[in-house]
Amino acid sequence: MIKKEEQVIENQGTRHKEYAVLLAVAVIIFDVIFRNTTSTPFLVVINLVSLGAILYSAFSVVRHADIFAHRLGEPYGSLILSLSVVILEVSLITAVMTSGSSAAENGGVSPYATLMRDTLYSLIMLVTSGFVGVSLLLGGRKFRTQHVNLAGVTQYLTGIIPLVFVVLILPSVLPSGTYSNGQLLVVAFLSAALYAVFLIIQTKTHQNLFIYAHEDQDEDHEGVPSPHSNIWHGVWLVVHLISVVAITKVDSTPLETLLGNLEAPKALTGLIVAILIFAPEGLGAIRAVLANDLQRAINMYFGSVLATISLTVPAVVIISLLTGNNIVLGLDMVDAMLLIGIFILCQATFASGRTNQVDGVAHLVIFGAYLMMILS
Repeated sequence: MIKKEEQVIENQGTRHKEYAVLLAVAVIIFDVIFRNTTSTPFLVVINLVSLGAILYSAFSVVRHADIFAHRLGEPYGSLILSLSVVILEVSLITAVMTSGSSAAENGGVSPYATLMRDTLYSLIMLVTSGFVGVSLLLGGRKFRTQHVNLAGVTQYLTGIIPLVFVVLILPSVLPSGTYSNGQLLVVAFLSAALYAVFLIIQTKTHQNLFIYAHEDQDEDHEGVPSPHSNIWHGVWLVVHLISVVAITKVDSTPLETLLGNLEAPKALTGLIVAILIFAPEGLGAIRAVLANDLQRAINMYFGSVLATISLTVPAVVIISLLTGNNIVLGLDMVDAMLLIGIFILCQATFASGRTNQVDGVAHLVIFGAYLMMILS
């Protein structure tokens, strides 16, 4: 009898949490009504309200993904969040790019032609230097030393580095600074093919490379048990993801106006989009680190980077070709050097399979340099 009452209370509490979607609806209506305002103070308010709603929905995404992680275990749990990031990125980039199609139709180049490049670059730097740095610093402070499966990290970097080279660095040495339509299709195919093979390795043949069982870990650290079915959590996870996409879409005009009023650097747009996209996964990864599960955090961090590049490029390339939008991929020399630097540091950080606070600070140094360059 007592257990039945506790389950009823837990069910009611879970349902109550889902009313958070009402906040997203209210913010969307608010943004639609006031999206054309040009007042800088009011634009700041609009964007702060939107950011709060996005983060609130992101927490809900993490909550439902944690349930799947608890039930499915690694690496499937982190894969769910990685695919969520890809869905967010493709949705946001294509929505914003298509909104700038009129510029291309009038004979010019769409102002959003570099959006995928800027967002991919910003996401890579945000994750590998920013979030990884904060996680290693917090984990090192709490546990002194944390452990990770070196072979798994190596597999991630083996997949990420060639994609970064082909997608972001190689085009910069071409006369046009990007690929032709035919070359874009080849790059899209190569990206998707590499990820398909990686998924086989991660989920079928070499699962042990992406798991590290530490004696200090709590066996329930991956999530909180729930009385609801997988369908229930899957539906609500999608609903909250849609909420994030919808809020970001309607807030794109106020955000663009605000950045224009403030004369903010163009590269800052890519960083903002990357932060919005990675919010759900970043929150989940930091929680894993604080539970002394660095391996799951690394799976989420590097898994999201690999999945984002591998799946966003084919999706956006196909959509851009169908809609007639241009894509510019090549990075400039400074950005390329920062990418090379962070991947060299990643190799050094995880070479021993053990991390501490110094590793976190080292990554944050690169992140600080990245922020310095985009804000200068």
